[in-house]
Amino acid sequence: MRDFFISLKKRPIILIFVALATAAGCFAVQFNSFTKEFGSLGRLFKTDYPQLLTDMASWLKSRATDPTLLATTVAVAILSLFAVSVIGAFFVSGLSYIMYVNTYNGIHRIPKKRNTFSLFREGVNKRFLSMAVYIFFALLILVVMAGLLAYLIMPVSVAVSKVISGDTSQIIPMLLLVVVIIVVTFFSVVFFSMYTAYLIPSIVAFKKGAVRVAFKIVNSYCWYLIPRTLLFLVYNLAIEVAMLALNYGNGFGRKTVVISITMLACNWLLRTMGILYYSHYVFKTYIEMKEDMFDEA
Repeated sequence: MRDFFISLKKRPIILIFVALATAAGCFAVQFNSFTKEFGSLGRLFKTDYPQLLTDMASWLKSRATDPTLLATTVAVAILSLFAVSVIGAFFVSGLSYIMYVNTYNGIHRIPKKRNTFSLFREGVNKRFLSMAVYIFFALLILVVMAGLLAYLIMPVSVAVSKVISGDTSQIIPMLLLVVVIIVVTFFSVVFFSMYTAYLIPSIVAFKKGAVRVAFKIVNSYCWYLIPRTLLFLVYNLAIEVAMLALNYGNGFGRKTVVISITMLACNWLLRTMGILYYSHYVFKTYIEMKEDMFDEA
């Protein structure tokens, strides 16, 4: 914890950037049409998920049957991912370079020698392209994985609906499905989070072979990393559940401006603290594990 605060004190730009990025993300999540529709626990419990997924499948099918519409939809999606990747890579490549150097210097007790701006510029010059490719594929895999998990949940929701309606013969199949879905979701989300997190310092550290080193570190130390990663995910999930319980999806429409801004501020503050601490943990453990792994080799 002490290293964490010392790191922020040496490079306050890390705190400023993460705080601004998190604020923008929290605002976008809280005040949009999707959150307004589904941003409460009551609404989520009442949603007919099989019907919702069926409607989504019908929407996709309608586009798949029209080659022009399908090509346009795919092109817009790819261009959107590309635009987000390019914009994100500019900031992430510079900031991650600062974090890596700052964390490395902190571990080895090296005094601060270079100014923040020069480190940011060097990070962009060296790692912009690699980071853009990383962000693009990370987002693409995330979208695909989210879609697959959504359709994995469909049979569970159907079984639960039958049990609730009085079909007791579905209790055992429902429990089995729930266990399978929980296990698949758990390992998918946790390992995806670990791989994507540890790829960032690896891209900074290596011009070539970054993916191989990051995967080797995660695979070698997975049972050490899983509890910490799971704690970070549960922390964010708890914040989301709390926001949903407070019905934050209503936004400015049904609540006063003061309450909406207060909820936004709490969400932003808690998530910023979590992201900052977990980022420091990832960079610190990556450097330590990389050095330990290469020393052993």
